[in-house]
Amino acid sequence: MNNELKKSLLALIVFRLLLVSLVMGVGLLALPQQLSFFQFIQPFTLAVYVLSVLYILLWKYTELPNLVYHIQFLFDLILISTLIFLSGGINSLFTPFYVLIIVYASLLKDRDAVIIAVTLSITSYSGIVHLGYLGWVPGATSIGPYPLLIYRISLNTLGFLAVALLGIYLSERIRSARQELGAAKVVHQNIVNSLRDGLLTLDAEGVITSLNRAAEDISGYSEEDLLSTKISDLFSESVSNRILKSDFELSSRALHMECWTENKTGSSLFLVLSCSPLLSHQQEQTGYILAFQDLTEIKKREDELQFKEKMAAIGQMAAGLAHEIRNPLGSLSGSIQVLQSELKLSDKKARLIKIVLRECDRLNKIVGDFLTYAGSRPGRIQPTDLFSLVHDTVEMFKNSPDFQGSHAIELSSSANPLVCQADSDQFKQVVWNILQNGIRSMPDGGKLSIELFTNDSSVLMKFTDQGVGLSSAEKTKLFQPFHSGSGKGAGLGMSIVYQIVQQHRGSINIDSYPGSGTTVSISLPV
Repeated sequence: MNNELKKSLLALIVFRLLLVSLVMGVGLLALPQQLSFFQFIQPFTLAVYVLSVLYILLWKYTELPNLVYHIQFLFDLILISTLIFLSGGINSLFTPFYVLIIVYASLLKDRDAVIIAVTLSITSYSGIVHLGYLGWVPGATSIGPYPLLIYRISLNTLGFLAVALLGIYLSERIRSARQELGAAKVVHQNIVNSLRDGLLTLDAEGVITSLNRAAEDISGYSEEDLLSTKISDLFSESVSNRILKSDFELSSRALHMECWTENKTGSSLFLVLSCSPLLSHQQEQTGYILAFQDLTEIKKREDELQFKEKMAAIGQMAAGLAHEIRNPLGSLSGSIQVLQSELKLSDKKARLIKIVLRECDRLNKIVGDFLTYAGSRPGRIQPTDLFSLVHDTVEMFKNSPDFQGSHAIELSSSANPLVCQADSDQFKQVVWNILQNGIRSMPDGGKLSIELFTNDSSVLMKFTDQGVGLSSAEKTKLFQPFHSGSGKGAGLGMSIVYQIVQQHRGSINIDSYPGSGTTVSISLPV
């Protein structure tokens, strides 16, 4: 309300200046010989100009618009009364100026202000006319008997009251319309903000003109950040071009799109967008309405399900293939060992036999890993102390060839008991494989940190190394068989980790960027 009153007061200041200037100009053209007219109107105009400067300063530097209104009202009443007094009282040309005070009181304030304005105007006018009747008004001429004076006062009073009643009626109608419009706007805003989908309106150039609360929540940007910015600043250029180049007159359907984008924090979002034309009352397109849903979690679940199905198919094929390879491989290795023990071979041939046996052992290990990946199922599920399991595995791993003097492993745990339902042997393999990957990613040394903690429903393990990190493409392939980032081993380690975690109804997440190390987070149900 104060902001509206402040805007109206500025309009009143400007209107008063224009009106006084217009009266002065018309007087110059219509009454060039009436020196008495200019004798009164010139000082009045000068006073209005000077006071207008004061009003503007008060309007600009004070936050009390009601005070500014009352000051203007008081000075207008004094100036108009003085002008009428000096210009002949009841015969003055400027009596209608009282009407202006009543009009702007009805437009700017409430019924009480109108009553005060009309009461003071009638009182001031009646007082000046009576002073003129007593001969105390300079330049006032006799108007006849006292009943005639009362009659003329009554006519002007009726005019003032009529304007006041009309002003009160119109101001009440305007105030009621504003309240209804405000209530409708609040309801509309509540409906829009209650939507769980993001909603944007754009003008014809693709500039954002409004948005709802869900759009702020999904994008991470505030209303101040997005208003008056182009849609291409929020979504990709291709999405913006498709919206702005779509001809909705040729199709009655909305434009549907899917895209990956980033929110304010840089997190990836998968959004489904629907764009429709924004129409005016004349059914002319004035912009666009863009609705969008955040389906990132659903998309991730779909991708994860597809990955599981793919891994299951690979696992089934791998199991059959591994069994077919293992049988002849065992026969081959055994036969060569028999030949080695029975034949007398030269050093060169004995060396070749050792190479063949070593490679047979390596192939047998790969086949064993394959079978573990393809067919591993939780064996003895029992309450497992995760801290003891991880601690023992770390101590054993420090004796492995991969662990060097330049490496360090730091284990920390919350004070809460860290007990989950798991196969301890399989989870030792999970920890070992993650340690092996983390240490191999730090060929020049570094620290690998392990954090263990719990929440209401899960036990969590977090492994953080200071290694070379992973690109987006490497993260996508990390759990696929035969993908070895270090160039060592068969590339089944993280695939086995993934399988074991999934079979224990847990989840695993990789957070890594090139040159910034890698964090592997595993969550297991309590």
